[in-house]
Amino acid sequence: MEIKNRLFPYPVLSVDSDDYSDSEFNVTAEVVEQNINNIVLKFNIDLNNKGMKRLVDKGLAEYVIHIECSTTAFRTTIHTFSQEENYRISNGKVNGEVTLLGMVVSRDEIPHFNNVLLNPDYDEADITIPKAAIMAYCNMPKLRIHKNYEELANAESLFSIVKRNTFDEYEEKPITFDFDTDRIKITVDEAVYRVYLQYKDNVKMQPLVYSLLLLPALVDVLDALRAQGIEDYEGKRWFVTFDKMFEISGKDFVDDVIYGEKTIIEVAQDMLRLPIGKAFTCIPELLGDGEE
Repeated sequence: MEIKNRLFPYPVLSVDSDDYSDSEFNVTAEVVEQNINNIVLKFNIDLNNKGMKRLVDKGLAEYVIHIECSTTAFRTTIHTFSQEENYRISNGKVNGEVTLLGMVVSRDEIPHFNNVLLNPDYDEADITIPKAAIMAYCNMPKLRIHKNYEELANAESLFSIVKRNTFDEYEEKPITFDFDTDRIKITVDEAVYRVYLQYKDNVKMQPLVYSLLLLPALVDVLDALRAQGIEDYEGKRWFVTFDKMFEISGKDFVDDVIYGEKTIIEVAQDMLRLPIGKAFTCIPELLGDGEE
């Protein structure tokens, strides 16, 4: 949930309005614990407006934090009077991008509302704050939760090989790549797809599959990231996974990899553990021409 370009019939404290002067409302969040069962988020709330804070202290308003994960459709709200709050979430309820919204919400109707820091435009206004009204809000930075660490070692879990729908099964078309989803999608003709299904679980064939399908897809992805920027993709599961993979190895995926000194093809080979060389060394065994 995110508030954008919304008009209110009463004054609201936010960076998007000038209803208050010398006032600020900010909420920050961080992951302080993550294990196989739970994720613990810590929220810090900073309300720099004495009049509004007094309403919270009196119980006439409260802090509300809305949590939403589009990947899992999980939604919940935290209600508190404290400026520091820890919240535990089951590990299975969130994954990928988590959207956060901090608010100050009225608990009852507040007639004849006044605040010394209100914009002078409200000097002659008789303001009533409705019950359950948003009095302040803060669109918080999105959190990226990555919980399936096993997939870091399994490149195929981040790629999806799909069959192209066509009226003529013998018509050949180029393999295409789409990375505007949580998995990098590779679309192939039916004949290629049949062979892929036949050999995808064959360990000896894996370097060849990686070299012919995953490697060019990854090159296309990295080329787009380097040329277009990361803004449209940094919330995708494949991006979060690669980011975590390099973080574990002590590198920054953006600075050290995407915009690093290595060429794109070198980076892609490194990420897939050098599949081309492994594919060539497997050829004699695959053809039955091993050393006698």
